[in-house]
Amino acid sequence: MSELLNDKRRLVIGVVLIFSAIATFIYGLLERSAGKDFNEIWMLAIVMFLGASVHLQKIGKRQKKNQKKKA
Repeated sequence: MSELLNDKRRLVIGVVLIFSAIATFIYGLLERSAGKDFNEIWMLAIVMFLGASVHLQKIGKRQKKNQKKKA
């Protein structure tokens, strides 16, 4: 049961990070239009997106592992 709860938490964290990355990227575009050439805000958005992908990949690996055990 704790594994299922862990997957749910990872899914929530992944989705929140994806939406946060999108919002941060949009904020970076607004800052760029204000006249700033390079914006470290975009790097933060990329890091958040990569963190979300890691969490979602771990869910997928665990589900594949569980399917192999059942078969």
